[in-house]
Amino acid sequence: MRITHQWSDTRATVRIEGLPTKTRVLHITDSHVALADERNSDWREAAALTREKFVKHHFEATGRNAHTEKTFCDTLSAFKGQEIDLIALTGDIVHLPSKASVEHISGALKSCGVPWLYTSGNHDWNFGGQPCTDETRAKFWPELQPLHCGPAAASSRVVSGVNFLAVDNSNYQISEEQLAFVKAELARGLPSVLLIHIPLSLPTLRAPTVARWKSPILMADPEWAPEDRERWGTRLDDKETLECMRLLSASANLAAVLCGHIHFPHADNVSARAVQYVGKPGYEGGTRVVEFLPL
Repeated sequence: MRITHQWSDTRATVRIEGLPTKTRVLHITDSHVALADERNSDWREAAALTREKFVKHHFEATGRNAHTEKTFCDTLSAFKGQEIDLIALTGDIVHLPSKASVEHISGALKSCGVPWLYTSGNHDWNFGGQPCTDETRAKFWPELQPLHCGPAAASSRVVSGVNFLAVDNSNYQISEEQLAFVKAELARGLPSVLLIHIPLSLPTLRAPTVARWKSPILMADPEWAPEDRERWGTRLDDKETLECMRLLSASANLAAVLCGHIHFPHADNVSARAVQYVGKPGYEGGTRVVEFLPL
């Protein structure tokens, strides 16, 4: 399958041999909406502090104040009336799994009338001193269910001949079940796009990630020291994680990977056919429109 790419920080054009029609995707990641009310009263102080923190981040990036919940709605409004076929949400859309945060996001998405696909990031479920474990993630997945469009660990949606896979790698790992899911979906032979939160470790991405975060906080990074991984709440790569990395780099029909987490935009090849697109953070109003066209 022949696939070509052109891109900038805000747009990408992916041409795919045999694709029957055009598909336009709005990629949003890392909005970090933090709201809490009496239904999660224990989280109200943490939510308020986070909300103000990201106002400062927004001001530093744009020169104006805006809380993240407004920025998210303004972003959707900016694309109202445009031909968007899918909204791809790649994690840390909420900063904590409070009912108010989840309701705000799901309500805004329903109002815009465009289908979406979502996978969670580490901050969607890991917050306020919660242990960063697979058990914590499983505990809070149900709170995020209004955002999920299927099983939390992995789900898919076919749009105009393109198969979009949402796989939760917010623990930096891929499970045995998730690996089987990815294998089965790629085996369908459709041009495929993977939505994950943690970017795949690529040579051109590693250096700027370390410069920003002082650690290579990427999936399947070959040189990430065990003691530093522990600080970030993860472990040495499971064999399934490494096998998934090999599978993606060898896939004949993987067209793109959409992700976030590191709070700066980036794009580079995963393989001769696929490009990984890391989104500018949503709390800054960042988006990328990815257009899939016949080749």
